[in-house]
Amino acid sequence: MITDLLTEYPGTTWQERWLASGMDAEGPAPLLPGIKEWMRPGGGSVQRGLTYLMALRAVQPSLAALRRHELPQMAEIFLSAQNDPAIRICLEGIEATHYDGFHQRRARYDLAAVLITQKIQVGDLTPEALMFYAHEWKRVCPVVYDKTRFGARVLWEVLCQVGHFSSATPATLRRAMTGTRRDIASLVRSYGLANKSVEAVLIDYLHVRVAEGLDFSSTSSLARRLASLFWKNVETVNPGQADLRLSHATYEAWKQRMRVKEDGSPRIDFDDLLLAVKAFYLDLTAWAAAEPERWAPWAAPCPVPRSDLRGYGKRARRRRELMHDRVRELQPLLGVLVDHVDAELVKAGQLLAAAAAAGRGETFEHDDTLYKRVWTRHDDNMLQMGVSTVRVSADGGRPVNLVAAEEEAFWTWAVVHTLRLSGVRIEELLELTHLSIRQYQRPNGEVIGLLVIAPSKTDRERVIPMSAELFHVIAQIIRRLTADRRTIRLLRRWDQSEKLLGEPMPLLFQRRHNSSCGPLNETIVMRLLRQVCNRIGQHDARFADLAFTAHDFRRLFATDLVNNGVPIHIGAALLGHLNLQTTSGYVAVFNDEVVRRYQQFLDNRRRLRPDGEYRTPTSAEWGEFEQHFDTRKVELGDCGRPYASDCRHEHACFSELAIATRGSV
Repeated sequence: MITDLLTEYPGTTWQERWLASGMDAEGPAPLLPGIKEWMRPGGGSVQRGLTYLMALRAVQPSLAALRRHELPQMAEIFLSAQNDPAIRICLEGIEATHYDGFHQRRARYDLAAVLITQKIQVGDLTPEALMFYAHEWKRVCPVVYDKTRFGARVLWEVLCQVGHFSSATPATLRRAMTGTRRDIASLVRSYGLANKSVEAVLIDYLHVRVAEGLDFSSTSSLARRLASLFWKNVETVNPGQADLRLSHATYEAWKQRMRVKEDGSPRIDFDDLLLAVKAFYLDLTAWAAAEPERWAPWAAPCPVPRSDLRGYGKRARRRRELMHDRVRELQPLLGVLVDHVDAELVKAGQLLAAAAAAGRGETFEHDDTLYKRVWTRHDDNMLQMGVSTVRVSADGGRPVNLVAAEEEAFWTWAVVHTLRLSGVRIEELLELTHLSIRQYQRPNGEVIGLLVIAPSKTDRERVIPMSAELFHVIAQIIRRLTADRRTIRLLRRWDQSEKLLGEPMPLLFQRRHNSSCGPLNETIVMRLLRQVCNRIGQHDARFADLAFTAHDFRRLFATDLVNNGVPIHIGAALLGHLNLQTTSGYVAVFNDEVVRRYQQFLDNRRRLRPDGEYRTPTSAEWGEFEQHFDTRKVELGDCGRPYASDCRHEHACFSELAIATRGSV
């Protein structure tokens, strides 16, 4: 019994004896004897005894000790023994969530663990206490996989939904950790400017810009440029700077400091930084005329001279040319990428079907490779959580979860095809929902599928007619999400740019990972694209140092539209551009019309000339032609005499050649 074991250690209470045993320490520490006995019939009496002592709050172990001992039914026994109405409300809230059984059990465990380890009642459980527990879970977890995530994610949402946490508390643990959208004042103050007067005018300036319609992501970018990159570095090069009137020496020192980043690489957005500073000074000067009492004290000459921005248009054209060159480089590789993701999806599905048909531990052959179906205790545990796994190993290698591999292949396929066939932005892709699919019946009775895009970036809805290919992709996504008569889950998407948590929506790009289901984010999409390009690069040298980005597909889509005759204003409507110049900047025109017209001119000229002029030259004729270019050089440069024409230099080139030949001999 646990009491017999603890009586061997000094102390007047069970808690003191537990601490004296050393089993409560972090890191390497002794375990209760027979810790795994609870898995055997009739075993586990010591572990059950410790569980009941915790239920009676006679022993209150640390989180490290609690996680290390893995006590079965700890949460159920502890929570039922408390006889607390608030606990019953929490348990009912856990049962009402849309999460599966595994996450509900995890939430009950977290509730019991936080009450035990922090020695509190439910009434004392605050957001700060639960956030501390979440960080401690990640820090002390003995399992490597659990060290990559925080604890109490589901429990946090439950406590918000049942009203235990106030309405001012962020609805999710992630939102609480990353913070809500900070106001402009706190955004500027986060850079720690020494001159509080300049800090105040920057805050005031940004408030006016936001009132003019600037969104949060643009506001935070402008605040970073003006507060951090500009004024913070001005204070570094000149700590005594009291106002916005910069001397030439201070400006030059700041400019040299900002031309390169901290790692020594050149700052490619230096022109944009100069433009932001120049606009700031010009705005203050213009506003000072309208509101002198507010802005006149800060009106100062702009330190950015016109010469520093000379050539900006040329540099912008060079950047645009580089982007167009990238499109021309990627355009012939798009077909290779599409064929590869198609083949990967088919191969992953066939291998999964063959492995699922094999028995546990059975060896089978597929595609000239010998595989073995792996089944361990891990698979049993996942099956108890309601998650089916199909793991195989080839040639005795590391087991691979084919269910996860097929899931990865499918979403890579879905992302690539949706991006290339619709030209949507990455945030628009991730915001697509089941409600985005509409249909339109033309006057002739033809029904056309429509994809309604309601982007958060421009807040302007647009409609994209779906091709047969795109409709097939969307249909396959819905088919996967609704398999086994499931409904598409309502999930909330976190917008990292705007720092907003969206409303629950039936998002199309959501996937199941192990026992949880969540929406795809920008990081996952970029990882999928990078990894598939790396796999292609293993056998295709063109992909060795190349990776498609989500925006590359948008540029390729725009280029394909315009180069195939779609008017640019129609392309702008499909892409969601408010300005035709924006669309023209996306289009890397291959000048197909120029090539076609010139080829037509050559063909017409060829037909007018005698066929004999296009015979294959003899060896003597070809040698005479080559000699013409070798002997037409004169002392001051290359002779421009056309082939088979008279020499205007009285054959000086032959004389020079003869002299050079005699000299070399």
